[in-house]
Amino acid sequence: MSVTYYTLDVFTDTLFQGAQIAVFPDAEQVPEGQLGRIAREINLSETAFIYKVEEEENIFKVRIFSPTGEKDFAGHPILAIANVLAETGKISMLSNYTSLTLKQTSQDVTVNISVGDNGKRFVQFTLSSTPVVDRFTPTNHELAKLLSIDEIDIDHTNYHTRLVSSGLPYLIVPLKSQAAVRKARFDVKAWAESSAPAMAAQEIFVFSAKTESDDCNFHGRLMGPSISDREDPPLGSVMPTFAGYLASHDHIRVGTYSFAIDRGTLQTRRSLLHIEMDKRVGRPVTLRVGGDSVLVSKSELLIG
Repeated sequence: MSVTYYTLDVFTDTLFQGAQIAVFPDAEQVPEGQLGRIAREINLSETAFIYKVEEEENIFKVRIFSPTGEKDFAGHPILAIANVLAETGKISMLSNYTSLTLKQTSQDVTVNISVGDNGKRFVQFTLSSTPVVDRFTPTNHELAKLLSIDEIDIDHTNYHTRLVSSGLPYLIVPLKSQAAVRKARFDVKAWAESSAPAMAAQEIFVFSAKTESDDCNFHGRLMGPSISDREDPPLGSVMPTFAGYLASHDHIRVGTYSFAIDRGTLQTRRSLLHIEMDKRVGRPVTLRVGGDSVLVSKSELLIG
């Protein structure tokens, strides 16, 4: 038996940039016990399996796997899933604006697809979070050691180091420049000797508001005990937490904000995410995450 799947580069409009995602639009054909094995075989950051919800228009159940196991939620595959559904005719694109619902394990996600005059699709999905913010964090000296940077590289002019959780806790550290973000290297020994492990965060998000590209406001990068120096993981899943982090600062007043954040470089598969964030008093932070994607391949997987 053969099953068709697609690969896409997401959060980019350029082939061989962004994050690589595999999508199986007819997951009913795949034995459940093979899902994790297939993700390991394809060996991309994430592989998505789509199931049609019977008698419901434009509602789909999705399961997402990394090579190490199933994920409750992931952001990058949403763009790939929406584009494959449109590409294969599984959703009706009757206008330049189409809405659908993707039912992930942890939550349902509303997705909107808009089509430009050139036929190019732009996908945006909506999330909300009620972040828990802890201002007790490691000292600058500890942070510099575990990130292999100088203390002067840490920038608390407008933003501050905070521990923020929207389900999964991240230690978020603002740096002075994109160059500082790029040169940072996680030091396992310094991490173990610091106060950071006691905070439960297993990943650090470093970012800078000083970027080298005119099309973005922030440059970010994830690192931590389970991330190698050769990796530059996708940022989609950390965006609800990052939005909550930004909203926790007093100078970010109540209102709607738009910004773009990139990760990587043209030499290391750059991604560009477009974010709209709503900060309201006494209400969860709402954000809309959007981006481009490029269809790369259509393949047949042979299942015995």
